[in-house]
Amino acid sequence: MGYDSVSRVKSRVFKFVDESYGRYVDILGELVSFKSVAAWKSEELGECARYVADLLKERGFRVSLKSAGGPPVVLAELGSGSRTILMYNHYDVQPPDPLELWESDPFRVTARDGLLFGRGVADNKGNIAARLGAVDSLADYLEELDLRVKFFIEGEEEVGSPTLLDVVRDSLDWVKADGGIWETGYVRRDGSLGISLGFKGMLYVEIVLKGPSRDVHSGTAPLVPNPVWRLAKLLVNLKTEDGFVKIPGFYDGVSEEFLRDAEELIKKLSYEELEELKSELGLKEFVRGLTGEEALRELYTKPSLNASGVYAGYTGRGSKTIVPSLAGVKIDIRPVPGQKPEKILENLKRYLSETGFSDAEVVVHSMYPSGYTKPGEPIVRASVEAAREVYGRDPELAPLSGGSGPIYIFTDIARIPMTGAGVGYYGSRVHAPNENIRVRDFVLGMKHVALTLLNFSRLSASSPK
Repeated sequence: MGYDSVSRVKSRVFKFVDESYGRYVDILGELVSFKSVAAWKSEELGECARYVADLLKERGFRVSLKSAGGPPVVLAELGSGSRTILMYNHYDVQPPDPLELWESDPFRVTARDGLLFGRGVADNKGNIAARLGAVDSLADYLEELDLRVKFFIEGEEEVGSPTLLDVVRDSLDWVKADGGIWETGYVRRDGSLGISLGFKGMLYVEIVLKGPSRDVHSGTAPLVPNPVWRLAKLLVNLKTEDGFVKIPGFYDGVSEEFLRDAEELIKKLSYEELEELKSELGLKEFVRGLTGEEALRELYTKPSLNASGVYAGYTGRGSKTIVPSLAGVKIDIRPVPGQKPEKILENLKRYLSETGFSDAEVVVHSMYPSGYTKPGEPIVRASVEAAREVYGRDPELAPLSGGSGPIYIFTDIARIPMTGAGVGYYGSRVHAPNENIRVRDFVLGMKHVALTLLNFSRLSASSPK
């Protein structure tokens, strides 16, 4: 399709979105009403998957449900073009707790002051609804665009996607595509769209230290070892106060190619967003006083280790005097491209043993590597051009997200270059009470995805396959 044809279709697509976005807000409301919390393993995960499948069937998609022991994955395909775009999303959400901090029912979309509130509106049900709208706006033109569109929508992303790899391997021929759009992207404070070209990996472990065989009266504290003190020592052994991780080899193995690509992107990134985040969080400074490119480099190119939660003994109302029988910490480690989480786990266990904690129980909750896409890929260029037009300014292109996601399955195994798009913004409160999106961003997000598809049809047609 030539430039003139693309312009013609674009104007019709934008008109469709402006006139019809309310229909997709209603669909978002239906999606949010499902309590599809992956951590709860409820029946509503399957119910939500079937609802999504029905939405796609109504639009003429060829749909199947796949499972490798986890919640169903929705595989849907529309069109028969020679170029294929795959859109990855997930219908599962985080638990809504603490419920008392929500100003409205987390499982009902509530409109207030130009915002839509509800669990999953930003992560990730809002993007499912917006992408449905984007594809609906283009449905009559897919043959002319020579495009085939696939949806891959899973239901356990929020618990580490433990069965996703098996589903993809079992459906690898179907999954393959010329380009992909990952689950998310967020509008920054300056109005530009933030696009991440990759995600860090994840190694989520729980380390448990045991003391007496049961909780005992703290009058015995002069004699009975308390595992809390050992846990405090363990944490100090893992990481210094200024953020350096002490595990031998923790920073080894990072891809040199990734570092070169990342450095070029970091030179173009603005630090202002992080400076505003620091102020919003009430921080005097970041770790080690990091600012500017050093802070961006730390966030986007280095692995991290974080204590997500610590538990031991009695923490309820009032007092209870005991020596607890165990103490534990939940730790998330985020590898970057080139690093193997299995190797980091091996080094962690060896280090614990060498530092006097050979008795520590290490429970692995999730583990997968990082993945990323090079910035020159046609799908990335298509999304950048689309973002520039839709949001009125150049997007902020980051080499990685500071967070994690199983993107490596698509970039490294299915070999699909991936870009980002999304309806959330810097104040979306993802994973927190009062998760929200702005209606304006929902509309712009639909237009951005539609225009990315249009641009890709033009750019990929001029590139060798």
